[in-house]
Amino acid sequence: MVAHSDFDRDLTGPPLRGGDPGIPVHDGGRGLVRIVLRLVGAGLIAAALGLWVLPTHGPDPAMMLIKLLFSIGLFWSGALCLHAARLPDRRPEVQIDRTARELRVLSRGHGGVHHVSVHPLDDLPELSLRDGLLSARDRSGRLVVSLHVAGRYRERLLREALAAAR
Repeated sequence: MVAHSDFDRDLTGPPLRGGDPGIPVHDGGRGLVRIVLRLVGAGLIAAALGLWVLPTHGPDPAMMLIKLLFSIGLFWSGALCLHAARLPDRRPEVQIDRTARELRVLSRGHGGVHHVSVHPLDDLPELSLRDGLLSARDRSGRLVVSLHVAGRYRERLLREALAAAR
């Protein structure tokens, strides 16, 4: 599960657990998306260049203009796909630990490290899941996490995890 970046990152929360906050970042299932984006981007750029290999019926200026605009659009779309495949996923990740009864917010930093903030579930009086939005506030009323949960299956699993942890 991934949280959006609309919560306060400058929280003075509980100390980090486990000593070293530098935990290597796993890809989080984004590897397949990157591969697909690279393939689509390379295909679109190849199509933009291959459009000029196809023969036309004489030197028609209108057809050349249409080919030029279409190939620029294909090339630009391919370049955007290749650029999106290069970007790292920097969205925070939220974990609910049933046994330790705590909510962890893992923020990805530069160089592939996590910064973990741990919040015991007992210290979160306002923990709600409504309309696909998980939100949690601590005792002082500060927003700890705001998370959009995609899909009914994930929402059901999250409800079960929260019910088992409470």
